[in-house]
Amino acid sequence: MLFLYLLGYLMAWPVQFIYFKKKIYYEDRKNQGRTIKGGAIIVSNHRSFKDYMMYMYVFYFRKMYCLMSELIYKKGRLLAFLVTCLGGIKVDRFSFDMSFIGKSVDLLERKKKCIVIFPEAKINKEKRLQRFTTSYILMALRANVPIIPVYTLGKYGLFRRSRMAIGKKIYLSDYCNNPNPTKEELEYLNNIVKNKILDLEKMVKERMLIEEYGKAFSLKKFTFDLGRLLVFIMNIHFRVKVINKKNKKIKGGYIVVANHSMFKDPLLLINAFKNRRIRILAAEIVFDGHKLRSHLMKKMGIIRIDRTKYDIDAVTKCIDVLKGHGVLVVFPEGQIDRENGVKQFKSGAAFMAQQANVPILPAFIENKRRHARFRVHIGEAIDTSAICTNKYSTVELEKLSETIFDSIKKLEESVVVKHE
Repeated sequence: MLFLYLLGYLMAWPVQFIYFKKKIYYEDRKNQGRTIKGGAIIVSNHRSFKDYMMYMYVFYFRKMYCLMSELIYKKGRLLAFLVTCLGGIKVDRFSFDMSFIGKSVDLLERKKKCIVIFPEAKINKEKRLQRFTTSYILMALRANVPIIPVYTLGKYGLFRRSRMAIGKKIYLSDYCNNPNPTKEELEYLNNIVKNKILDLEKMVKERMLIEEYGKAFSLKKFTFDLGRLLVFIMNIHFRVKVINKKNKKIKGGYIVVANHSMFKDPLLLINAFKNRRIRILAAEIVFDGHKLRSHLMKKMGIIRIDRTKYDIDAVTKCIDVLKGHGVLVVFPEGQIDRENGVKQFKSGAAFMAQQANVPILPAFIENKRRHARFRVHIGEAIDTSAICTNKYSTVELEKLSETIFDSIKKLEESVVVKHE
């Protein structure tokens, strides 16, 4: 059986580089990477029947045993034989046969093997984790081996990238010394492992957002960056000058909140923040009736929002941009106001900053005087976390909105005083 396992493993080795294009994140790589020493149980969510095959190549140089349902063994003797060669351990979910626990403990304790367990006990296509069975807890306690929590998105294929996160080892003996735990202890230990996998899921999604919105270079952003290049060339005409450049030196995601008196304001801000790939929130009227322009604007990172309703899709995308360490530009006045003076504006920017817990950078775009350059005045960053300690507080939201308004108003007043 070992010979057949190695033969199949080596034959599929080149194929897995194409089919399992792995992107692996680590909670603590020094604590647990892809190398496993001694016996261990890999506990994972289950999104695809290919999950086990991927783990065979993620944790290289170790034969991966796996608990498999009785359904696989009922599909023919040949398949049952091949599954056994791969390291399958039969589990009959509809009987009281618990012999698989003893066999697994022997593999873990005496033979120092690795076992992959999907405690959801079935392929789960839902977004939420399903209830975990607890047999893996008994195995870990009786064999005294660590649990390695893993989360995978379960997306495999020629034009897909499979992402997964590997967590730090969990020693259940640190929480319970009883090899035959009570029902309450089982539930307690089960929640520890399940919550860790939920944390890994959150980590994968956050890393994906950073790759999408905060990554400095990506071929997927070719259209985006080509549009930015055209805007930079247009700066020969705009000649944008940034006042207080030092205030722009913020790492991670943040919201730029500015007044809106000209149609070219977004272009000016793209030049003012040329070191970052910024997204701009724009009203639906800019997109309507122009299919080509609408397509190009979306490619350039402009996010459409319907002002006639609470557009939850647009707000969610904006928050994703911020959580992904991206920069979002918002004109809170809601429309172009050609009159002088900053008008009272909506609280959408404050709400998104409150939810994403990111700073706000106030900006004032100065109307161009004759033969003068366009000037963008940058204020000091507003620390959202200092004002909003509760993301659901409407009082704090109003206070943050007023702080933003006052900051932009001060920038405007400083410009007026300068020209008097």
